[in-house]
Amino acid sequence: MRRILLVCTVMAMLLAPGGLASVALAADPESVWRPIAPGMELRLFPVPQNTSEGTVAVLRLDPFLVELELGTALASGRSRTVEDWAAARNFTAVINAGMYRMDERLLSTGFLRDKSGEVSTFLHPNYGALFLFQPKRPDLPPVRFVDRNADPHWRAHMDDYFGVMQNYRLFGPDRQNVWPATGKPHSQAALAVDAAGRVLLVHCRPRISTGQFAQVLLELPLDLAGAMYLEGGADAALFVQTPSGPMRFVGEYASDLAATSNEHFWPVPNVLGARPKPAPGATHP
Repeated sequence: MRRILLVCTVMAMLLAPGGLASVALAADPESVWRPIAPGMELRLFPVPQNTSEGTVAVLRLDPFLVELELGTALASGRSRTVEDWAAARNFTAVINAGMYRMDERLLSTGFLRDKSGEVSTFLHPNYGALFLFQPKRPDLPPVRFVDRNADPHWRAHMDDYFGVMQNYRLFGPDRQNVWPATGKPHSQAALAVDAAGRVLLVHCRPRISTGQFAQVLLELPLDLAGAMYLEGGADAALFVQTPSGPMRFVGEYASDLAATSNEHFWPVPNVLGARPKPAPGATHP
């Protein structure tokens, strides 16, 4: 959602006796991982909520076969929709690279950089998750998820990678949901890393709370090692180009005051793009 005040608006939960309500269902037997490009596969999971049903879209990436880059508006001064970012940068998939500031709309609310440069050098004290990509040495893993609250060497890990994204963590290293049980439901986008080191780009259009959302991710058969919040409300967006055509996952308005449902991508200044790595000796168009 374009505001640092997110902490006041993303902590909703459905309550159940004794703690968090379980809101995830077993994966739909009709749903399978669908390859869309080398190292990329997409799956939709059902997510029930108190008013209607919807899906969580999960794009799983093999970081040995897929390259990740930021798209940022700092150079041009112009935000784009995730679909326009994909067209401009030849990305197969695009998701938000985090929230952006209201006073300086091109800047991220947390630390953000990659090989192309720095978007924000501000280390947000409340953002416990770091996603690292574009390693500086070949002996390093292609991506790394770091929990600043649990890893005393997080600064050294940051120095090992050109790419750094910072945002709220969704659960701790013990897989315990760290979000409280009250707040406001909204659509959400997230990034996760599983136990095998694969990257997952996640979009949940149904308006559920961040606590519910974290619980959904923990209960789905994804075997996650870590996850970070990226964006919420109508700003939350995921675009995926598949062999059969584009798939657009659009965020819903965060407020019930809107007279209509949101059906369109909104322009955003900073995105994370993914595309298959080129064959040795080849270059991207």
